[in-house]
Amino acid sequence: MIDFGLYATYALIGICIVMILVFAIGRIAKNPGGAKSALIGVVGLIVLIAVAFALSTGTDVASNPKFASMEITEETSRQVGAGLMVFYILAGLAILSILYVEVTRLFK
Repeated sequence: MIDFGLYATYALIGICIVMILVFAIGRIAKNPGGAKSALIGVVGLIVLIAVAFALSTGTDVASNPKFASMEITEETSRQVGAGLMVFYILAGLAILSILYVEVTRLFK
């Protein structure tokens, strides 16, 4: 019974992903100019992830024997470090954008 629920969840997630792609492609076809701003955002996110991955070293695995017992490799540590950097940068940008909007509202 648990397997059915798991497979149903996978199927529904797959259907949702397909529908998101279909509607996104349809919207881009109707308004190609709007796709430019979305593409800029996607490229910016990819660049941010690439920079975070390049800055992440993963060298903390060798210095901590506890990581070896949990089967954490240097690559896994590097991916986690890059993910944390991306999260911190995006969270900081979100906070700065909220502060910017609120400060500009004070002077209007």
